[in-house]
Amino acid sequence: MATFNTTVSISPEDVKILKAEGYSLYGFKSVAASGDGSPTVWFHLPAEKLLTSTKITWQEQFQAYNSTSTVAPQVVIEASNTIDTDLGEKITIEKGSGNIEATSDGYPGTVSFLNEDTQRFTVGINQLVNGKSNILCAFPILGAGSARVITPITKIALIFSTEKIETATVITKAMSAGAFIDLTGTDSRVVNYNIDEGWSAKGGNWLKNFNAYTDLKKLLIENTSAREKALSERSK
Repeated sequence: MATFNTTVSISPEDVKILKAEGYSLYGFKSVAASGDGSPTVWFHLPAEKLLTSTKITWQEQFQAYNSTSTVAPQVVIEASNTIDTDLGEKITIEKGSGNIEATSDGYPGTVSFLNEDTQRFTVGINQLVNGKSNILCAFPILGAGSARVITPITKIALIFSTEKIETATVITKAMSAGAFIDLTGTDSRVVNYNIDEGWSAKGGNWLKNFNAYTDLKKLLIENTSAREKALSERSK
């Protein structure tokens, strides 16, 4: 099971200011999928947990869920069912009950969903971060054999904000300026944060700054649809 981490370095003076003004650190995770899905708050570090060297650690340990919550801004996704899963597995929503089961006949590197029930659901994945398995995305799925295929990507977004937001909350616009960090080809990054100058990585092109109100759906969700069509056809 691969483990990844990102360390945020902050001066002692800036840590004091962030704590005094009630800033929390929010994290989001990137995926590839199609359809009108949204990122959710993956983790939240409150002000009292901020350090001069704040380390975020996550593993390739996943869960899948389905929910009757609507995918809309500021909605907290509440899972109806959650199941342990792994990349390459297919999650089937059973007809009549809406329960979910995992089988090994998905696509490599993805978590696939097949909805055999006759109602719509919201589906997505959880990933273990800082010791907790939290929802990181939410996608609507139609009934009667519709599919979603979600591919976790090793890219994260970090935002400091004074807003009070729960994990699993759908967020479509950035609450404040943030950093988009690409861990492709590595398992660790170190970034710097300054309250006046923002985010930096000593010139590393794997970090991109973004402004408040940036469209997080465009930033975090890479679009793909071919596998979903194939999965729906395969189930008929």
